[in-house]
Amino acid sequence: MKYASWSLILAMSVLFASEALARGIFNYNPPARGGSSLRMATNVRAGTCPKVPNLPQDFKIEVIAPEALAHTIQRRPTLYWRVNKTVRGTFRLTIQEQASGFSYPEPLLDDKKLLSNAVVKAGKLQSISLAVLRTSLKKKTDYTWTVALVCDPNQRSLDISQTGGIRYVNKPKGISSRMRIRDLKKLAQNGVWYDVFQRADSKQRKELLKQVEL
Repeated sequence: MKYASWSLILAMSVLFASEALARGIFNYNPPARGGSSLRMATNVRAGTCPKVPNLPQDFKIEVIAPEALAHTIQRRPTLYWRVNKTVRGTFRLTIQEQASGFSYPEPLLDDKKLLSNAVVKAGKLQSISLAVLRTSLKKKTDYTWTVALVCDPNQRSLDISQTGGIRYVNKPKGISSRMRIRDLKKLAQNGVWYDVFQRADSKQRKELLKQVEL
């Protein structure tokens, strides 16, 4: 009985160790047709942000997304962003279907106010739920999403912003609705960024951010 107990303890230890290893990292692999860089940012120019006094010249917004377009398997995913310096200001969101040829579709979400005269702390993740905003993506359609700090409501060309890319795709075969660790690993390997990041823990998120140079 004594030996059986030790065998059980050893087996459980191996099981827990395997699970801990499984929770290690997700290796994100960009989609085959990710395209060119979309994670574009505007620079801060001295004295051009009157609504945000004393704004550091190295201030920037970071959309939490790879440089090239990335996938989601949700029609209403959650998006994330952050700033590198604490700031008080008004932030807005635009989601736009990517132009094709001479076609310029109306924005899916046009200049939606996210925060008004609010303090946003450096490095703290901010989330945007498209479910809360009642906004749905169309399948197999490429979108850009842009978070902007409003410098002058009467001169929006002065906005400081960054843009990411997203595409809503079918869920790969074999993915469980429970979204277990192995499911998330498979999604990451198939270019699905947004769903994996949403479900990752803090250590896994940190590793994912390194992979996309954020």
